[in-house]
Amino acid sequence: MPAGKSATPLCDQFGFDSDWRQAQLALIGLIEEPHELVAKLHRQVLVDDVRRHIVDVFFSRLENHQQAMQLLSSFDSVRLKGKQTGYLETFGIRCREVDYFESRARVGVAHARVGVPLGLYLASFGVMQELILGAVAERIADAEERQQIVQVVLRLTTLDIALATEVYHRSRIQDLGRSVKHLELERKILRKQVEEDALTGVSSRTSLLCELDGAIARAGKTGQPLCVIMADLDHFKEVNDSHGHLVGDQVLTEVAARIKAALRAFDLVGRYGGEEFVLLLEDTSPHTAQQIAERIRLRIGSQPIHTGGQNLHITISQGLAVYQDGDDSTALLSRADQAMYRAKQAGRNCIAG
Repeated sequence: MPAGKSATPLCDQFGFDSDWRQAQLALIGLIEEPHELVAKLHRQVLVDDVRRHIVDVFFSRLENHQQAMQLLSSFDSVRLKGKQTGYLETFGIRCREVDYFESRARVGVAHARVGVPLGLYLASFGVMQELILGAVAERIADAEERQQIVQVVLRLTTLDIALATEVYHRSRIQDLGRSVKHLELERKILRKQVEEDALTGVSSRTSLLCELDGAIARAGKTGQPLCVIMADLDHFKEVNDSHGHLVGDQVLTEVAARIKAALRAFDLVGRYGGEEFVLLLEDTSPHTAQQIAERIRLRIGSQPIHTGGQNLHITISQGLAVYQDGDDSTALLSRADQAMYRAKQAGRNCIAG
């Protein structure tokens, strides 16, 4: 992390603002900071040897639980015991301050991230509570004093359990949210891969055919004219043979860009295969489609394509077909293809209908 910058506090991430914290504390009964009782708890009960004993017994109990043991086997037991000892060392100290909530939130996030089941997590809190209360019963002789400390321990463990549950829940929601965003991004990428030709950026064959089926259905229902143009680069094999496929790919990319520049905003161009492109012109008369095809012919043939340190003169032959009642995509494309071959036979660099 860059110097001078720090991660957003977990309390801010999870919405544990001052009002939320005060409400939690009030509900649990920690209206005021229990300084004296917490100090007495640490001075008389949670001393070094007792903390070590509690931690040892705690992990011994967990090791008798199959699911807990499977999780524990993946971690350094010495480090885990050190973390648990640290938990006892800070237990209840300045519990009403934001730093206490922050430290407990970090514990909750860590357990959620490593996949500790919530039921096991909360049961572990119950075990720890039992062990702390057992130590209080052994080391506090005065009944009234013992009752007061028991009460504060119960409130403090209730606070920790409430925080653990809330953090665990919100952390999992955040993780799920990130997973959903990741899946949405993957879906967009996959959809783009399906819808766009990877080389030229125009519509893919799959997407083009899908759009053509929709356009045919609309034309059949509304009676509006629909034109399709099949366009094929002239002598493109010679480009690949003489200059290589890399130059050929650059030519295709430039041709696709010039075609797109010649179209209207609502027209569609897709790469049908190899050096063939199909133009889908909805609500377009044959006369207008002819004008568009001529504009494309001039954009491609009037200026050379600069690539590989060379100027390549490229022309294009186009076949125009108009939707007729009863046409499906196969019939319409077949007529456009036949018209394109007539353009080839007519000397190329022209339009046939």
